Amino acid sequence: MADVETLTLAYVASHPSEAARVLEQRPPFEAAAVFARLPARAMAPALAAMLPTAAARVIAALGDHVALGLLTAAGAQGAVAVLRHLPGPRRSRLIEGLPTTTALAARLLLGYPDDTVGAWADPQVVALAPALDAQDAFARVRAEQEGEAEWVYVVGEDQRLLGVVDLATLVRAPDWRTLDALMHPPAATLSAVMSLAAAAAHPAWGRVSELPVVARGERLIGALRLSILEEALGRSGGHGDEQGHTLAGFAARGYWDAVSGLVRAFLALLPRAAPVARNDR
Repeated sequence: MADVETLTLAYVASHPSEAARVLEQRPPFEAAAVFARLPARAMAPALAAMLPTAAARVIAALGDHVALGLLTAAGAQGAVAVLRHLPGPRRSRLIEGLPTTTALAARLLLGYPDDTVGAWADPQVVALAPALDAQDAFARVRAEQEGEAEWVYVVGEDQRLLGVVDLATLVRAPDWRTLDALMHPPAATLSAVMSLAAAAAHPAWGRVSELPVVARGERLIGALRLSILEEALGRSGGHGDEQGHTLAGFAARGYWDAVSGLVRAFLALLPRAAPVARNDR
């Protein structure tokens, strides 16, 4: 069993999107058994890559402790996509159990309709004060930035977006140079209430892969990445199209069958039991 578990973990960690497609096809309690058995940090990307409704059914089948571990590891944007599809009482309880910053971000993003930019914005961006020097700013980037962001966002005390600094400029800048001297206007800003369709048509995507998202008063709430926008639009277009796009990158159908069998083998080796117990109170 250890060998199958190790192989399953390696596969999921290396191919979270493809693993998500396999897990979506399993009954929720069987998929939940896989998530409960393997480390949350390794499984969170697969959870985030699942269709939100399918991911929510998995979370619903898990106890709060395991569910919170997965949602925390998935980050605010990933967690929100799942939380939207949970019943109100369970959603509220899970939000209360999330880390403070993630919980605050979740409450903010859940206030936007699912087809708007605000719902898909990633709040975990590096936003720094204009008087910070390049040396300290770079230290903050290294300490805080875990995603694929390319920018430092410069904000005032009211979180109003003042400008942006790309990481290449920050690295090359003298240590003493402050961000207000390095920043420039963003290619564009997206309103949090803008529709996804309108955002997709913005010409700025031809120049950048990430745009800041602002609420009323130009207050920065996060950033929308082109990859996330494409994912959001793909999900709204139906599961069949998304699955076909994902599988297009496989060299052969045999590989898909093999990895599907690997997950099934892992499930078969788990103890035969009722659906994962929940600790609802």
